[in-house]
Amino acid sequence: MTKEQAERIRELRMQGKGYKAVASAVGLSRDIVRNYCKANGMEGYGEAVRLNLQKEMAEKSAAMPGA
Repeated sequence: MTKEQAERIRELRMQGKGYKAVASAVGLSRDIVRNYCKANGMEGYGEAVRLNLQKEMAEKSAAMPGA
């Protein structure tokens, strides 16, 4: 997996896309995408992952005043 594919997986999961849709978009198998997501805290249903990642980013922004 390339760095660009990994970034694209994260972007698509942030949009609420499922493993199959992400796999098609980046040209990898669903299992590779699923394993990558599990290893990087993006497992579960696409919409739930999107909400969790948005919450995580908001918390990080709040913790960094002036950022």
